[in-house]
Amino acid sequence: MVNFFVTLTMACDLECRYCYGEVCDCFDDFDDGISVDYDVPETITYETRALCDFIAKDKEAVVIFYGGEPLLEMDKMMEMMDSLPAQTFLLHTNGTLLDRVPADYLQRLHTISISIDGNRELTDYYRGAGVYDTIAKNANIVRQKGFTGEIIARMTVQEETDIFASVLHLLDNPDFSFDSVHWQLNALFWRNDYKTRRETFCRWANESYNPGIQKLVDAWVEAMRTGIVLQMYPFVNIMDSLLRGQKTHLRCGAGWTEYNVQTDGKLSPCPVMSGMSDYYSGDIFHENPNRLRVIHVSGECKNCDVLEICGGRCLYANVTMKWGIEGFREVCQTIRFLISALLRVKPEVEELIRTKKIDLEDFSSHIKYNSCEIIP
Repeated sequence: MVNFFVTLTMACDLECRYCYGEVCDCFDDFDDGISVDYDVPETITYETRALCDFIAKDKEAVVIFYGGEPLLEMDKMMEMMDSLPAQTFLLHTNGTLLDRVPADYLQRLHTISISIDGNRELTDYYRGAGVYDTIAKNANIVRQKGFTGEIIARMTVQEETDIFASVLHLLDNPDFSFDSVHWQLNALFWRNDYKTRRETFCRWANESYNPGIQKLVDAWVEAMRTGIVLQMYPFVNIMDSLLRGQKTHLRCGAGWTEYNVQTDGKLSPCPVMSGMSDYYSGDIFHENPNRLRVIHVSGECKNCDVLEICGGRCLYANVTMKWGIEGFREVCQTIRFLISALLRVKPEVEELIRTKKIDLEDFSSHIKYNSCEIIP
């Protein structure tokens, strides 16, 4: 089984601070020996039949509609849902157009991942005035239309974020409570922002983020004592591996069990690496989805002592090293802290499983490689 992002469009209806804003501030072209195809079209140029033929070769294929904002191409998404022989469909969206998706198509989706960053004040600060209320309204409409699958809150996290308060708010709030939460650090994506953020990022990581992670782990275990395993994706996935004694490749699946179908039909390891032609795995016209080129992390990650638990964090960050080796290691300290915090509570989690307060399967009840990066 392979999971495929299908990028419907590169366009978006929002101008978020950490996405559009940083693109405008950081015109740092790939001047470090990485070949980039700047001619990837904004919207799909291949025929749906070509993707059908490709997907049909993997009878367990999972399709994740992605962008930009994929619902700007809602008609194309519905056409593909009617045509593609995929086992499962997922949607990754900013949520602003969710209310316009017809009920019968919503009900055919397995999972909807919505980008939201915490409470109203924080989300609107990052993503634009009124976005939080629009997302909450539309998420409730989705439920009213009969969607019964998982709705994931997908957070982007940086210096303004109180990780403890933000995660708990999204799991239990009066506006809309998400089934699960995933977050990713806004770090290592651009070269110029390290020059301006290095000091503030390191201070925030040490004084706010890491302590917040510890508080979240404590709250997570406290909920388990009552029989509830809160679905905080970084925690449940890593703990599942620790409990089962499993080693891992890159936890998001990029480049080995998850690929991105670009708007031109070429296959990149993930949407963030769209256009990075050195890392293409062919295209949908000539390849078999079960025999695609595999790309694993290398460099700094290759000899790391926690690689088999972490998996490498992010392939894009690994190959581009936008913050340099020192910056890369500074971000890795947050991952080491997270892993250490989970290792400390592992004996109690094992005891809660042994005494049947919780079940081992509570840590793996979702589709793996469902667009969550897992390692923040």
